[in-house]
Parts: sequence; C-alpha cells; structure tokens
Amino acid sequence: MARNNENTRHSNYVIRIVCEGNKTEPLFFTSLCDLYCKDKGAMDVRTIPQPYIPEDEKPENSARGNYKGKKRKIKTRNNPVEDVVIAGVPPLKWVLYARQILSEGVDESWAVYDKDKHPKHEEAYLEANKVIDGKKVNIAFSSRSFEYYLLLHFEYIYHCFNETECGEKVRGKKHIFECGTGKNPGKDCDGKNCINGYARKKGYWQETKSSESTFPLVKDNLVKGIVNACRLRAESDLKTREPIYNRNPYTNVDILVGRLIGKVTIAYGDAFSYKERGCNWSVTLNEDGLTITNHKYGFEHFGKGLFVVYDWKTKSKKELNVDTFLLQANEIKQLPCKLEATQVISIQVNPEKEILLLPKFAI
Repeated sequence: MARNNENTRHSNYVIRIVCEGNKTEPLFFTSLCDLYCKDKGAMDVRTIPQPYIPEDEKPENSARGNYKGKKRKIKTRNNPVEDVVIAGVPPLKWVLYARQILSEGVDESWAVYDKDKHPKHEEAYLEANKVIDGKKVNIAFSSRSFEYYLLLHFEYIYHCFNETECGEKVRGKKHIFECGTGKNPGKDCDGKNCINGYARKKGYWQETKSSESTFPLVKDNLVKGIVNACRLRAESDLKTREPIYNRNPYTNVDILVGRLIGKVTIAYGDAFSYKERGCNWSVTLNEDGLTITNHKYGFEHFGKGLFVVYDWKTKSKKELNVDTFLLQANEIKQLPCKLEATQVISIQVNPEKEILLLPKFAI
C-alpha cells in the first residue's frame, strides 16, 4: 500500500508508538530514539502524540531528580505539530488507532498504556492479537503504570502499588500528597501505596509528570531495566494465572525498548538460533554452561570474543571464547559458564542486534 500520510512516508520501515499520555511516555521514547534511532536511516520511529511542552514551563522548575538532561521541546504554540484526537474507550481506543495506521501503511505499531482503571483491557488484547494482512498490534503495558518500568532500572522489586501518586480530589482536581517527602505526614503512604512515593523515599526521582523526559534517569541502566523486567514477568508467571491485563505488578515495556535499541532477550534454558549471512547455529545457556551447536552442512567459524559475559552492575565485560574456533557439521561445543544475578551473556550478531542470554532467576 502506498505511504500517503505523515505516519508512513520518508522511510523504508515505519514504526509508530501510540501513547496513552502526551508527556511521560512520548517524551521518554522521543529522547530514546534521539539517542539510538537517528543513525538507523532505514527506520522512521515516532510517537503519537508528539510530546507537548507548554511555553511557560522551564527546566529549572522541574523537581524530576538530580540529573542533567536537555529539555526536549517538541510541540509548542510556536512550533505546532498536528494533534491526533483518538476517540473511544481506553485502552481499546489506542489499540484500534494503532490498527488503523497499520492499514494505512505503517510497518509496525505499538500501543503504550497503563493498567489504571481502564474498562476495556480484555477487548484491547483480543484486538491487538488479531493478525490482519500479516500484521498485529504490539502492546507495551505497565501495571500499575509506566513508572513501575522506570523503577526497575534502580532495583528489582515485586510489589503491588495501588497508585502512581497518592492524592485526593479537591474541587474536581486531584491534589497530590507528595508521598515520601514528609509534607503531608498524616496522608503520606511512605512509599507503600504509590510508586512515586517509593521513588522519592529511595531518592530515585521526585516526580514524573513535568515537561522533562524521564529517559535521562535510566539511560545508563537500560540493560538492568530489561533484565529486571524479564525477571518480574517470570515471577508473575509463577505466582498467578491471571491475564496480563489483570496483574499488578507487571510490565513488558522493556520489549519495546529492546526493539528500539537492538537488544533481544533469551530466557534461561531457551535456545537462540542464528540463520543469517550463511550461518546456521544455535546457543543455549543452562546448568552445563553455554552450548553452541553448528546446524550447517559444513564448517562454522566463531570469532574471538563473540560470546561475552556482561555485568550490568559493574559495566564490565569478559570474553567467554578468548580464541576463534571452528565447528564441523552438527558439532557441539560447550563453554563453561555460571552467571551471577547481575550478568548476562552478550552476543553481538550484527552491528544493530545484540542477543542477551539471561541468567536463572532466583524466584
């Protein structure tokens, strides 16, 4: 189908990220793409809506946290970007819009939203999973909210928060208690009920709803966030059989982040197969170490340092194969390896794709 609108032109491969809000998620993904996607000329990635920044908001007024980040202005009165009005019932309406733009020629669409108290979660998942013209809508879902995904970049936590921010309605407007600051001692949940209260108590950030991107908070710990999110889902799968949209806590936003920054995770014990550039081999991490199998009818060459142990806590790397090696047809090689909780095996299969083999989670 011809690419005939703003969402479908100028690129060989178009990705659109349909967001629930117009600040937190659009600012986060726009900042991430500024860093990781600009050099990928074959990809055009944008959020819908584009983030809106009121002209009177200044960076110095933000209580985001103790970090230095460039203020990201996308849409202002002086720099208008066409608004997209998405009508309907949440979260189904975001999935339906993501489906609509797929039919207009977008190659890949994502709907990013929170659990909140939205009424149409089951319908949203059923719609997203329909395959139409070979495409389906991807969902990046967080429970209780997107802030839980941010929290996983600082620590692993499995806790059911009931609110992003504790507060009460005053004359129709929500008054925030600013939990974790001690400003409202009689109403402060001390980080037990709301995510931002917990983050303030721990010193991770002060708030997440200003006009500054939250991406600088976590950009140096993206692998840690990805691994912790995988661990969270593994623990969730053990503890409940509830549908994903009924779970708390839960997030799979890391899958979208991994897609954009070129990182793919493989669970402990699962096999990863590589069948590109004339190769045909697989690897599996288990109690015996790293098992590498050549499935080709001929020799397979493995370069020095292809398999690396990466520690996301210390940011250190150690080569598993310090020499190149060859495997004959159907030959298997074992590399001894026992990962710590903060380690993964990294395989850079090409300049834009890194495979992360996960450790066995202690859950």
